[in-house]
Amino acid sequence: MTSSTHLIFEPQITDSLLCTSHSSDFGVSGIPVPDTLANDDATTIILLINFVFIVSTIAFSRKFINKQFNRFFYENRSEEFNNVTSTELRVQLIFVMISCLLMGISSYFTATTEFPGIFIIHTKILNILLFSTLFIGYFAVKWTAHYITDIVFFGGKKTLQFFKIQLFIASCTTALLLPLVMLQVFLDLSIEKSVIWFCFILILNKILTFYKCWHIFFKQNGFFLQTFLYFCTLEITPLFALGGIWLMMVNNLKINF
Repeated sequence: MTSSTHLIFEPQITDSLLCTSHSSDFGVSGIPVPDTLANDDATTIILLINFVFIVSTIAFSRKFINKQFNRFFYENRSEEFNNVTSTELRVQLIFVMISCLLMGISSYFTATTEFPGIFIIHTKILNILLFSTLFIGYFAVKWTAHYITDIVFFGGKKTLQFFKIQLFIASCTTALLLPLVMLQVFLDLSIEKSVIWFCFILILNKILTFYKCWHIFFKQNGFFLQTFLYFCTLEITPLFALGGIWLMMVNNLKINF
């Protein structure tokens, strides 16, 4: 009786041992999840915080935004842009910093998808911060050049007025950049559509800046040519310089095979 029982259960023990010893031969290896910005926790948290901050700020500052928009094109009342509180200035400066961070994320996305090679620094957030630092430097250099030029030729009052208008335009640009970056990261928006969207934002920004530049500094004297030269020197030239430095930065941060 004992022997027969042993004969009955012995094949099962053997099969179990075989399954254990050869378990690696069974099943199909899974496909690894692609390493993208959408799967990066740090990028997701940053975008979520920026989204909440921008939406809540717009919701609680509708009166200020409507007032600034209404006065933007009123030629005889544009001086009222100077009536901006310190809190509103700080919020607009935060918007500029957010804009630099969003452009840093978009730059990393573009460099990853459109340029060959891998990044020397493997941490995504460090690469994004490096790109964001480039844009912070762009705003710092451009506004410093504006300040030095404007304070020498046009005086302190007009310089301060134009700086506050630039802050307001940059803040509006940030609100338009956020949907673009979120679509790039989470819905893989194509580069072609991203470029069209970004060019629209950039052209709108420069048109508004050119209009206020002409209105504040040159309208009374009727110097349209001087406005064009001023605008090209302090707005277009830094933009082309930024593009060249950005390409150099991508080439230095990536290893090409």
